[in-house]
Amino acid sequence: MKSDRFQIGVIGAGAWGTALARHLANKNFSVRIWCNEIETAEDITRNHVNTDFLPDIRLPETINATTDLPEVVRNTQILVAAPPSHFTREIAKIIKPEFTSEHILVILTKGIEQHSLALMSEIYHEELGNISKLAVMSGPTFAQEVALDLPSAAVLACEDEITGNILQKYIHSERFRLYRSTDLIGVQLGGAIKNVIAIASGIADGMQLGLNARAALICRGVAEMTRLGSAMGGAHETFVGLSGIGDLILTATGQLSRNHTLGEKLGKGLPLDKCMPPGGAVAEGVRNAVSIKELAQRHQIEMPLCTAVYQVLHEGITCTQALQQLLERDRPNEELSIADISKL
Repeated sequence: MKSDRFQIGVIGAGAWGTALARHLANKNFSVRIWCNEIETAEDITRNHVNTDFLPDIRLPETINATTDLPEVVRNTQILVAAPPSHFTREIAKIIKPEFTSEHILVILTKGIEQHSLALMSEIYHEELGNISKLAVMSGPTFAQEVALDLPSAAVLACEDEITGNILQKYIHSERFRLYRSTDLIGVQLGGAIKNVIAIASGIADGMQLGLNARAALICRGVAEMTRLGSAMGGAHETFVGLSGIGDLILTATGQLSRNHTLGEKLGKGLPLDKCMPPGGAVAEGVRNAVSIKELAQRHQIEMPLCTAVYQVLHEGITCTQALQQLLERDRPNEELSIADISKL
């Protein structure tokens, strides 16, 4: 690497990008974080806090905040990318002139690009060339709890063993356990699909359908996730791991979940525009629902829960109508076929 003191750049100063920047800075790495808003950069630099996205949590003074994205790329070796999914391609285009074969790119963003249906890793490959040193990190990790140093675990998917070893060494800690995988497709799909299922879970809670219904919904959500993920080349075991069922359980039940909160408001009868997160935060499931519906159609996969969420969000049917459609479906057969079981 270029220096003895490893330089790490974080692209995106939302809650998750800020939390991981804090984690890395506390491990004595030099961290530069790119902020889209100048007010956020000044807040981090002067007050050592990100008031808009991670309030009341003190940040190390060693975090250097800036609004100059090319400068961050020039002066770092590891880039941790955490922008909202719909900004990912724009970010990739901006960093391309400064990006080199020496850079390691870690993707935190969870989502699927609309229309192209590209995963985040595919977007970076398309815009930056075939990146050999690329990884995706996902799992049940609320930013606020990571920033409070509460015990957490995630999975790092990386096809290059040397790169994976480097990243695990630098990110893993006693309070943030980082497991390894080579399944880039499965880890990314789990992180995107769980957002849509979390909205469904929130709707069920908002409609006061009970804990039985929520548990059944989460379980069937895992089935939908596994069906589509397997059809697209993901490994079955990924979807019963941290980036699959682990992340789904957290996002579909936790009060810190933006997607669950949005769904809960919908379930109580509020219109979508009154349910969106405040302060510029993003509920990725709203956009993910469109892409997942199109992917399910492309691969001829039945995903009734995700379809129902799409219809509520984008076709204007009510939550009551969506529930009735689900309840009126034909009587189910086996929970898992013999073929499904043999693959687990």
